[in-house]
Amino acid sequence: MWLERLTGGATDLITLADAKDKLRIISPEGDDPELDAEIARVIASASAALDVDQDGFGGLGFPLVSQQWCRRGAAFDERFLQLPFARILSVDEIRYLDATGAEVVAPAESYALVGRGRMRQVVRVSGVSWPAVADRPDAVTLTFTAGFESLEAVPEDLKAAARELVKFYYDHPLADAATGIPEQVQRGVDRLTRRYRAFAL
Repeated sequence: MWLERLTGGATDLITLADAKDKLRIISPEGDDPELDAEIARVIASASAALDVDQDGFGGLGFPLVSQQWCRRGAAFDERFLQLPFARILSVDEIRYLDATGAEVVAPAESYALVGRGRMRQVVRVSGVSWPAVADRPDAVTLTFTAGFESLEAVPEDLKAAARELVKFYYDHPLADAATGIPEQVQRGVDRLTRRYRAFAL
């Protein structure tokens, strides 16, 4: 079973003007392209630190701004149908290879997306059985959309966490994911983001 991002990701959580305000940078004589490029880099670094990577790991544990993902597996078992993120906007399609190897799209009315705590699971509707599938590790493909609907829908405290990380990355231009974030900065980020995670810290 594996996960793959199809669309989305790499969305800046705050604007250049917002970042400059956090950094207390005033450009009275107009824009400085080199400075703006440096700030854009730290915005991207801060946003990436909060988002999941292309394999669905890291960050806050879920996509931040609407992203489409697909999950592939060998069967319609409970583990496969338990979606991996805390915020699921929709199940877009379920496609599978039947016992003969033919590709089939499952009718949308044959399944439903239900909540289990903050997590979401796909279940079959009453009276419908999951079909038999081919003996392959990629027999079933489930495509779904996860994250907040738009950048405007991202809560302000998550953007505040991005601002804190922008300041850190700006003040420490050689820092990256490998060097880690100082405990004091991490505590501030955790305080701002704790309630959005799938499980409380």
